[in-house]
Amino acid sequence: MVLLLLSINSIFAQVSPIRNYIFGHSLLDHRPPINPTPSDETTVPHWMYLLAQEAGYDYYAGGQYGFLPQHANVPPNAQWGYDIVPGVWDQDYESFADADINTILITAGNFMQWQAPDVDYPSDPGLSPVSATLQVFDWVEAQGDAPRYYIYENWPDMAGYLANDFPPTTSEFQAYSDYTNGAFHQWWIDYQDLVLAQRPDLNVKMIPVGPIIDRVIQETWSGQNIPFLQLYEDDAPHGRPSIYFLAALTTYMAIQEEKAPISFLIPNVVHPDIQQNYSGIIDLIWDELLAFHFPSGESRVFFNQPNSIYIRDTPKDCWGPNPGFGELLFYGNQAAERIRIFNHTGQLVRSIQKLEPKGLINLEALPAGAYFLQYQSAFSKQLQYFTWIKQ
Repeated sequence: MVLLLLSINSIFAQVSPIRNYIFGHSLLDHRPPINPTPSDETTVPHWMYLLAQEAGYDYYAGGQYGFLPQHANVPPNAQWGYDIVPGVWDQDYESFADADINTILITAGNFMQWQAPDVDYPSDPGLSPVSATLQVFDWVEAQGDAPRYYIYENWPDMAGYLANDFPPTTSEFQAYSDYTNGAFHQWWIDYQDLVLAQRPDLNVKMIPVGPIIDRVIQETWSGQNIPFLQLYEDDAPHGRPSIYFLAALTTYMAIQEEKAPISFLIPNVVHPDIQQNYSGIIDLIWDELLAFHFPSGESRVFFNQPNSIYIRDTPKDCWGPNPGFGELLFYGNQAAERIRIFNHTGQLVRSIQKLEPKGLINLEALPAGAYFLQYQSAFSKQLQYFTWIKQ
């Protein structure tokens, strides 16, 4: 046994594959956008799928459009399908219970935060955001799968902060930003707390998407003119692909409980400043997720605590040379499948589907340091672990 004292992400904690059903609206799935896109780039599931594929995971998604009062009218009605994302539930041929859904994403409207989350909707007496959410959760629980539940904290309506037409001025956006991180964010914290107070045994976490996107915008364009028209397309505010990419990046890391793959090649439909600052944006989002916790110290986001210390068997004489300068040779008798290489901070730097015996991995582009490698034997399917030092 070798003690691997690595402050890495909890790469063994995520549910895989993710089979995700979404009770959402256009801040999760905005179609059709005002500005046409090649595919479904103004939806979170589109980017979730691409990130998962790069990391070697499977991701399935589907869902429905509406606000919480409509979602509370169960059973659900699957409405969303995607160009490239595999569907999660075909209600014409199977029941919800038979779809093996293990992840529920739900969000409230972004214009209800003027009153507490347990106060009834003016248009729906007897129904509040909290009670509507509980009706959805109770129905899902009755199907028997006991999935993980995630509240998707979106971003607020911008119209009330504009003296004139969209886009906002710098001062208007600053006021909007203050609200996003202030009273609006507190509403979502109260919402999660109230849901958990009534259903303490449910696996309910929350992903602070809106405040994190705001932080990314402030950091990426600090001291510069924010390219509002390349980020948002109206004052709702519906985003352009860059916003939904950031929303998916945040949601992906929260659900997978690890950093997004640094090797992902961001297409040009996303703003070039985000492409150029991708690594730093990943670190920023990760730090924000780690810092979001209950007063007790328990994470509001993660089911398992990332940055854990692991003790694992290290196979001998399978990989070399170690230390090495840039080429890692696999000496195993059976092919290695789904090889994933992390740096010392837990960042996924390479993902390889399969490597035959005597196969070679070129790692010359990586900086010197310690790397953590996870792989499966094609024969046993057991996960194995290896620490490699690049000189």
